Amino acid sequence: MKKHANRALIVGALAMVASASVQADQASTYDYFADQRQMIRNGVQAVLMCNGLFTSRRTLDQVFAQELKYLEEPVGTPDGGAYQIDTSSRSLSVGGGTHGTAIRAAFRDGVGCVVMAPDQTAADIEALPTIETPAVPGLAALPWPDGDRTTTPPQTCATWDASPLCAAARWAFERETPEQTTLSLLVVHKGEIVLERYADGMDQTTRTRTWSTAKSIAVTLIGMLVDQGKMALDAPLGTDWLPDLPEPMNDPRDAITLRHVLNMSSGLFPVDSFGMEYATGSGLAYWAGAGSVDGARSRGLVSAPGSVWEYENYDTLLAVEAMKRALGSDAAYHAFPNKALLSRIGMHSTLLS
Repeated sequence: MKKHANRALIVGALAMVASASVQADQASTYDYFADQRQMIRNGVQAVLMCNGLFTSRRTLDQVFAQELKYLEEPVGTPDGGAYQIDTSSRSLSVGGGTHGTAIRAAFRDGVGCVVMAPDQTAADIEALPTIETPAVPGLAALPWPDGDRTTTPPQTCATWDASPLCAAARWAFERETPEQTTLSLLVVHKGEIVLERYADGMDQTTRTRTWSTAKSIAVTLIGMLVDQGKMALDAPLGTDWLPDLPEPMNDPRDAITLRHVLNMSSGLFPVDSFGMEYATGSGLAYWAGAGSVDGARSRGLVSAPGSVWEYENYDTLLAVEAMKRALGSDAAYHAFPNKALLSRIGMHSTLLS
């Protein structure tokens, strides 16, 4: 009898362990951030649709066929769905109801498309910033790259089909790929455009999203301020970190310099790693309207600054926030890119949205 009781205890214990194992496995596979991921997915589509319709001035069919092609499950179709477009305010929202929290994006003159916070409505659009960018007359007559006039017409593959460049162009435009759609190709040799090709519905006036190429523009602007002595690579960022410490003079994050964040080696907790960029990381700022400055300042130090590299969007945004403080005001910050760089190198239609 005692032997049977021991067996019962053993079996009961094994059952408890098995049950605990199943529960642990379920907990490890449960996505606690599913709602945030859906909100970010809605925001990605909202920003891409806004850019396609109001920045690039493309049709809804073109936006779904190309800009949204890499999304696994876009919301709706060109014929309709859980999205709303308001052409009068140049804004749209994606989501709502069973499709998660609706996220709105709005086009602003001189800026481009701005993603809005979930609690903002169409009534908040007019409070979003705009930037005056005076039109440049005579662009068609100005020589490239300052304007659009070229000394010799660029080749096209219709007349130059045997060129290896055309083989490269065909590879770029015509290959099957699950995530990329080539919209434009420009080949420059010795200062001259030698090949120019665009996808259907695109031409040289169509604006396209640059994604993280914007980081290169940002660090170029920061480098100009360093050269002017208005910023210093190896000086502390001077950021007001969050949360506030009881003794802020002892905050170890004060050792982080401009060079550290430009090199993405701040040592701050890497919120964009481990598949979390589109759940709790910078995706909340880029696509769901969260405060980018708050998110960037709210990370704790986990490595010595300069010792570990992580691809972290928030590191670059900390550098941009330091640039804004160095310029002294919102007005100076908004005017600086066009005045200092873009207009000087012929980027007259670029929007730093």
